[in-house]
Amino acid sequence: MATKTTVILPDIQYPYHDALVLSKIVKVIEDLQPDAIFQIGDAIDFPQVSRWTKGTAGEYAPTLQKHIDGFKGVLRELRDAAPKAKITWLEGNHDLRLRDFVQQYAAPLRTLDALTTENLFDLEASKIGYVRGPVRIATNTYAVHGHEAPGYASTPQAWDTKFGKRYGTDKNIIFGHTHQPYLLTKAFGFDGKVTPRFTMNVGSIMDPVRATYVKDGAVNWVMSFAILRDDGKRVYPELITMVDRGFWLNGVKY
Repeated sequence: MATKTTVILPDIQYPYHDALVLSKIVKVIEDLQPDAIFQIGDAIDFPQVSRWTKGTAGEYAPTLQKHIDGFKGVLRELRDAAPKAKITWLEGNHDLRLRDFVQQYAAPLRTLDALTTENLFDLEASKIGYVRGPVRIATNTYAVHGHEAPGYASTPQAWDTKFGKRYGTDKNIIFGHTHQPYLLTKAFGFDGKVTPRFTMNVGSIMDPVRATYVKDGAVNWVMSFAILRDDGKRVYPELITMVDRGFWLNGVKY
């Protein structure tokens, strides 16, 4: 079996993303021509319908269609960069904001096909899937956004324990949600026969300057994305973290 390559896109939170960093990841996709592209959730922010915006001027900002159209442009860029790749968008809690707003404040509209994510973003035309976690994306490797498991965990080990209890300790888990990239590894077995396992947070490319809800501007996010290589028996995870919005990959500086 040929090795399958998947590029994992982190939380983007359009339009609060770093446009330069996103363009560099698109260039990586163009150069690699991966078999698959998987976006880990919170692709779009939907601030207009956030519960944090309710009752403020932001609720009335005439920008919702502009943001939807802008992210449709991002999806077209991904498709143009890798015409043959399988592209999947995983549902995150920010992606759900529009649905949740309609459910709470305009319930009669919740059955309108026009308001589904698939139709709002013309996903069928771009041949892009929209899924809910957990979803298998490689051998014994599953993706969730992170909001699916109730409650919050303060450390990588706590997230690992949470996912182990919910999905099983034998599985590799990839997620986003907290914007803090890391790769946590462990192995199970004895007598020299061990099976490795990992939990990976692929982080975010949200521009910290745009995170106005962090009052003092202090965030511990490092921009990042990831690559999986799957030979059918083993999965090799690679977490690419950035310094000053740049990174090296395969001997090339982006």
